[in-house]
Amino acid sequence: MIFKNLDFHNIEEIYSHKNINGVLLARTPERVSRYLSKVGQIMMLCLSGSEIRFVSDTYPVKITLSVDKIIKQIGDSVLSEVCVFFGGLQLRQRFTITQEKTTINIIVPPKFFAMTRKIAVNTPFSPNVCRIRFWGTTMGTPIRFHDIETRGDIRPPTAEEVPGLRYLAYGSSVTQGAYASGPHLSFVDIVGTRLGADVINLGTSCSAYCEPELADYIAERNDWDFATLALSVNMVDCFSPKDFSERVNYMIDKIAKSNENRPVICITLKPYYGDYIKSKKPDVYRDLLRNAVKNSSHKNVYLVEGPELMPDVAGGLCSDLIHLGDYGMMQIGMNLAEKLEPILQSHGLLTPKAKQDSCLTSLPEHVTSTTHSGKLIKLFRRSRV
Repeated sequence: MIFKNLDFHNIEEIYSHKNINGVLLARTPERVSRYLSKVGQIMMLCLSGSEIRFVSDTYPVKITLSVDKIIKQIGDSVLSEVCVFFGGLQLRQRFTITQEKTTINIIVPPKFFAMTRKIAVNTPFSPNVCRIRFWGTTMGTPIRFHDIETRGDIRPPTAEEVPGLRYLAYGSSVTQGAYASGPHLSFVDIVGTRLGADVINLGTSCSAYCEPELADYIAERNDWDFATLALSVNMVDCFSPKDFSERVNYMIDKIAKSNENRPVICITLKPYYGDYIKSKKPDVYRDLLRNAVKNSSHKNVYLVEGPELMPDVAGGLCSDLIHLGDYGMMQIGMNLAEKLEPILQSHGLLTPKAKQDSCLTSLPEHVTSTTHSGKLIKLFRRSRV
């Protein structure tokens, strides 16, 4: 979404409220979020995987933000964090946002852009693109945007400055990125980095209930090329096997048939404490998802086994034995990217190159060129919506 000449990525609604400074940002429009659970509605205000992106011809640039007071209703920390990237390059700057208006001052190192023109060659993100990436101690917090200040000209990125491949991820708090140390360490962002894809994160903590209205919304969006559906540990205790199957089958069918050139990858439950408690039956729900994929009439539906993505369970889980630490996120992200690669290649979304680009051969001899997936790949550009 373009607002104030900035690209608000993974943000689909901007709310202005009378007598409240700033605008509130949301990942789904109100016409969809009103059909979600109360927790789901709040989670779509928590800006996991969301960014403010822009290209400026001069720095520093100052952006004023605040944590919205609605945070008190969910008992979470009143703090949020912002990480700053230029393209794929992470700056050391990291800011804490509070409920008071907080102005962050974005600076760049000396000769930064001159060096990145030589280093960041043919990268999915242009290093000219400043990315204000939202995060928090769990899944981020509701954020209000107030203002941006710069002495020069500022504009949103062009299609050529961001990845042409777009990845939509739906699931529970693990998809949303809970407990990762930063936005770039959620498993969906690791997948995006490995495959050179831009990420649309629709993870929703404690509330991934596969609502049919959300399935309809994902299906109607034309700004993604492939999707993963992690379906869903949140439903094990709240939905009977019958209700789970009905919702999962509807979501898979609705999204897959919207465009059979777009792969839809379903992920069974990853390992968690339910696998070690006799009263829990996560394998029942894994089998139901396997059957839903097996019985689907759509050739663009695929299954990935969650337990295969995190073989080191003890090293991957947090102390609550359900969420993931950074290493768990890394395991799932790297292993999932490896499984996705041949699927995307079969749909013409990712194609191995026979040889290096000529621009890479100009690097100094002591520099070894690699790519995000360990092989040189071609990313198909597409018009931005």
